[in-house]
Amino acid sequence: MCVICKKFKKGSISVEDAREELEEQMEYLSEEHIEEIEEMLFEAEDTYVYMMERHRDQLGLDDEEVDYVIEEDLHEEDEDWSDEDE
Repeated sequence: MCVICKKFKKGSISVEDAREELEEQMEYLSEEHIEEIEEMLFEAEDTYVYMMERHRDQLGLDDEEVDYVIEEDLHEEDEDWSDEDE
C-alpha cells in the first residue's frame, strides 16, 4: 500500500490533500494504482455527498441551512477539543 492510501485510510489527510499528493507522486506510481487511488477518492466523495443529502432530507433543510448546521457542529467540536488541550 502506498503512502497516500495509508494516510487516507487512516484519516490523516482529506480527499483534497490526497489528490494533491497523488498529483505530486504520479510519476512514481503505476497507472493501475493511480486508477485505484482515484476510485477510492471518488467513492469517498460520493459517500460524503450522499450522507449530506440524506442529512438534509432527514432534517427537512435546504442546502444553505445544512451548510450552517454543519459549520455550527464543527465549531462545537472545536470547542470540545480546546477544552481537552488545556
